[in-house]
Order: sequence, then structure tokens, then C-alpha cells
Amino acid sequence: MPEPSERRQGSRIDHADVPIVASPSGLSTQHLVSARDGAEGLFVAQQWLQPGDRVLLHTHPVEEAITFLSGSGEATLGEETLPIGVGVSLYIPAGEVHGFRCTEGTLHV
Repeated sequence: MPEPSERRQGSRIDHADVPIVASPSGLSTQHLVSARDGAEGLFVAQQWLQPGDRVLLHTHPVEEAITFLSGSGEATLGEETLPIGVGVSLYIPAGEVHGFRCTEGTLHV
């Protein structure tokens, strides 16, 4: 645990002040918490996919958690294909191949 003098201070992030940029898949993405804010092991973002849009298969060197807030679709986790939508989250271990696509509505991730 860091010494009290080494602790970083938390911050409030207004989503309206954070730009929406293109992801590697070309989708609209908003990087809510990142190294920009002093995060060293955490990244939080949101995306909006329309039917037919997809996040291409990829991996990360760290664990990932994804929560789906609207819309529906399907996700690939390793060799498995799973339904996704409102009320569903995914836990993805480091190094696991994953991706997802929107099949209905706006998939807000």
C-alpha cells in the first residue's frame, strides 16, 4: 500500500467534457477513465453500436469487464458465442479472445 504522501487523489469526471473518438474498430467510443486521469491499471469507456456494428475479435494483457446497458447482440468469448443485452456483464480474463456485435437496437456498452 502506498505511503499516505504517495496516494493519488480521486477526481470527478463529467462525461459531457470527455470527447467521443473512434475506436480501433471504427466505433464511437468515450474514454471515461484512463491514464489521462492518473489510472494505472484501470480503463473505463462506453460505446454505442448499431445493428450490424461489431467490435472485432481481440485480446488484452489485463482482465476486462463489460456491461451492456441497452440493445442486444452476441459476444464471442474464446470459442463460445453468448447472447448479450440489458442486465448482462461479461468478465474476460487477460489474453482471452473476445468481441461482440449488435443485433437489435442501440447496444450501449
